[in-house]
Amino acid sequence: MRYSIFNLLRQALAGHSGWGPAWRDAEPKRSYDVIIVGGGGHGLATAHYLAKVYGIHNVAVLEKSWLGFRQCRTQYHHHSV
Repeated sequence: MRYSIFNLLRQALAGHSGWGPAWRDAEPKRSYDVIIVGGGGHGLATAHYLAKVYGIHNVAVLEKSWLGFRQCRTQYHHHSV
């Protein structure tokens, strides 16, 4: 599915029932160059930094929830107090 404002509005009116998976369930590799524990803002920024500055692309980011979820939840919590 293409992402556009029109598709977003259409999906919102349909109760977001037509969205397909945006990513695949990848099988873990046998080895990684780097493993980052924690997929919040700092973990994702670290993975991005390693790729951009050092060219390290064989990275696993481990998170028990959704990637970036804790960062969003924490910011929302602080703003809603």
